[in-house]
Amino acid sequence: MQVQVAETGPCSRSVTVQVPIAAIREHVDAMYDSANQQVRMKGFRPGKVPRKLLEKQFSSSILKEAKEQLISRFFNEACREQQITPIGRILIDDFEQLEVKLDAELKFTVKVDVRPQFEVGDAKGLEMQAYTTVVTDTEIDSALQEIANQKRSIQKVEEAAQKGDFVKVDMRFDDAAGNQVHSRKAVQLNTNIPIAGTEAAQFEQALVGATAGKPIELAMTFPANFEKDAYRNQPGKAVLEVLEVLRVTAPPIDDALAKGLDFDSLAALREDLRARIGSEKERIGKLQQEDQCLQQLIDRHTFHLPGSLVEEQQVASLRSFAQRLEQSGMGKEEIEKKLEESRDEARQDAERRVKLFFLVEGVARQQKLFVTEGDVEGEIRKIAQANSVGPAAVVEHLEKNNQLGELRLALLERKVRDFLRENARLVDKTAT
Repeated sequence: MQVQVAETGPCSRSVTVQVPIAAIREHVDAMYDSANQQVRMKGFRPGKVPRKLLEKQFSSSILKEAKEQLISRFFNEACREQQITPIGRILIDDFEQLEVKLDAELKFTVKVDVRPQFEVGDAKGLEMQAYTTVVTDTEIDSALQEIANQKRSIQKVEEAAQKGDFVKVDMRFDDAAGNQVHSRKAVQLNTNIPIAGTEAAQFEQALVGATAGKPIELAMTFPANFEKDAYRNQPGKAVLEVLEVLRVTAPPIDDALAKGLDFDSLAALREDLRARIGSEKERIGKLQQEDQCLQQLIDRHTFHLPGSLVEEQQVASLRSFAQRLEQSGMGKEEIEKKLEESRDEARQDAERRVKLFFLVEGVARQQKLFVTEGDVEGEIRKIAQANSVGPAAVVEHLEKNNQLGELRLALLERKVRDFLRENARLVDKTAT
């Protein structure tokens, strides 16, 4: 095997491999021998089919498979020999035109990206700001109000209807001559949603201020889907008899609310919220400190990035963005416009992500931080517990979706983040 490596960029290489005829024949002969053991051909015992017959029937498929196997095998051998570790996309020049022949060498060229070469600076003593875990009464009050709002329900009120309230009515529909043509009982209307055929502003003005027992008349044009065909698109009026006013109301913040959440009292609920909010502040504070450290690493290091990795990240980001836009109901043309507007930003974000990936790797190497099997097993147990499944089910899912590698990378980043924060220097003692 002959190998030539050309440096086509700071993080890219062109690897040309020449496979000798003897190696090709040996590989193809082995494939025919294997095929001979598997093929069942009338008149011949297994393994005794003449090579000529096999070549006549299977030559095309065997040589096609041989091409893939030979390129993979000798490319990997060339990388080991030249101490090249490909990363990201691998491109084979003119792959479809390459042919395996028994009387000619196989020559192919592969374009690969490689890891950038750079030295990680001192990862200790990076600067970060302090944070606070103190929880104020105002924050607890806001949390309690949010809990109460989540438990809102529609309640009857004695007050006049306000904007956004519901009004329960008996409805009568009259034609232009004042004759009743249809009626509905106990209909629940919202002051913000007019009856079909009525004017929105007029409808809201009539219902806001409504009270039980007070009749309301509204001019209207019977809609095209009105129950009575003969009156569709004709003028008329709706006569509403207000039965009751309903309002979406939050429960009072008291012991009863707390007991509904399995707390003995409102005071106990407040203490639980204080602990939870404090814990969340600590979690967010640590993340912010870690992000500050990582940003300093990014700012302090300049190196070239593998183009294929950046492109893959950019494409994945834009694909995810497009899916979110599609789910929101946006049209195809508008989505394309948004994607084009976001392309540069997505590129910058992709470059940052790729750079951060190599910096995390570099700090881990420098500080001898490793992910152990115990780390992986512990994380799998946490995932299993959070999803109420067994660890085996988590492993099966990760393996099926090729996500074990991603899990290891996430755990390594977690260790690097912890290291940076624990070895950083506080520059602002005033918590913000």
